[in-house]
Amino acid sequence: MSVDLIRLTALQCVADLECMEGPELAWMRSGEALDRVLSGSGWSIAMDRLGEDFAVRPRPAAAGRSGGRHASATTKAPVIPFAAAIDHSWFSVVPSASTAASVARLWREIWRYNAVNAVSAAEEGLATRLPRLMAAVRGIDLDQRLEPRVCARSAALMEAMGQGDGAAVYDILQAWCVDPPESWATQQMLTESIAHHGWEQELLAEVRGTRVKNVKPLALFPLLETDLTPLHDAAMQALALIGAVDPEMHAEITAHVSLIKLFSGAGVEGFSSPKAFGAIWLRLPEPGQEIAWFLEHLVHECSHLHLNALLALDPLLVNPQEIHQAPIRPDPRPLFQVLHGTFVLWRNCRVHRRLVEQFPELGLQDGLAEFEEQLARGTEVIATRMRPTDRGRLLLQSF
Repeated sequence: MSVDLIRLTALQCVADLECMEGPELAWMRSGEALDRVLSGSGWSIAMDRLGEDFAVRPRPAAAGRSGGRHASATTKAPVIPFAAAIDHSWFSVVPSASTAASVARLWREIWRYNAVNAVSAAEEGLATRLPRLMAAVRGIDLDQRLEPRVCARSAALMEAMGQGDGAAVYDILQAWCVDPPESWATQQMLTESIAHHGWEQELLAEVRGTRVKNVKPLALFPLLETDLTPLHDAAMQALALIGAVDPEMHAEITAHVSLIKLFSGAGVEGFSSPKAFGAIWLRLPEPGQEIAWFLEHLVHECSHLHLNALLALDPLLVNPQEIHQAPIRPDPRPLFQVLHGTFVLWRNCRVHRRLVEQFPELGLQDGLAEFEEQLARGTEVIATRMRPTDRGRLLLQSF
């Protein structure tokens, strides 16, 4: 999905809603501050994407209605804050500890920029000052990873304003106002069930509502009273093994991932979302396959997060919606999702080659062979079909 398409759809939704009446839309009169939220940065663009496994599609504009104060904005290129801080060396498939740290730090800076503008827009629209919340957002420690729920709160606030849902704006702000700021950053990596927190509900509903051709409806269930300690230990053992063979990939995982959400069900193995950056959702592994499962999916989902962070800085390709054969899924997918799949496969091949060489007793040979076959399909598609931006070309050349 192209950057311009997502931005256009967001702006068109606002223009459509302006034609409606009712006090619940009073916040819409926030004017310039809302413009900044919707069009000010790559974050507000990227938050509408899930990883390669799923893509949230923008809501179509209402038929026969256009115009409004945002109509002319559709011709403008999106503005990326902090553009001078972007380093061309970041645009590589090869994991790097220094790149991961820099990209993660800039991602958090862009998050704060958008969160400040979102709260400002809400203040203007509701005619209510929120000095404590604003001070907490401005003062957040950007040298630490953000809790995924904090990212989810700002994403939900922007989405509620974009939908004209005044009641939701109030509710989201209330939950954020009572969320202790000292808990917004974390250095931990936790493992827990899905549906553990209220901020997950909208994202879970999106995934459960996703329909994939020739695939049964997706089923994701929480784990209730299941003791997750052994699974957390297995995830940490897998992370240690990654660190033993690929310290750069290990550093990227620890830079981005702070929460592993587990579920039972069918139809999906895992996913992640920029809306709750730092969290990854994984299906329970089969008994006896825990280490192999976490080895694959820690690399896989972290790589989605990292590429989404890069996509917040640059669209990478100018033909993201062209449909081509995907390397992992059986159905053809938009090209930006093919890029996502190929990106994560390259990294899993790199890590698993080293694991097979240094720890053959793990029995990962068959998995590596499958990754290499899928990677060959993906690299052929992106090499021949992807029309990259300048930074996208750097990424493509690194494969």
